[in-house]
Amino acid sequence: MQKTTTVRFEQETLARLDQIAASLGRPRSWVINDAVTKYLEYEVWFLEEVQRGLDAAEHGDLVTHDEVKDSIRGLGINVD
Repeated sequence: MQKTTTVRFEQETLARLDQIAASLGRPRSWVINDAVTKYLEYEVWFLEEVQRGLDAAEHGDLVTHDEVKDSIRGLGINVD
């Protein structure tokens, strides 16, 4: 089910939005919906990953600084 909402944009943002919409052959509303959907998916993923990290840290599942450096060195990158 779709609902309508009102959003205010700066003129420059609207111009950029319209340019992208025109280049894609899509209406402005499609571009806005696509952008918001992608943003929300990323934010949910990010918050879940942060929580996973906090949970791991709470259970003592940590990596030392030296272990990280050794791992990076294993990629052939000089860390020091």
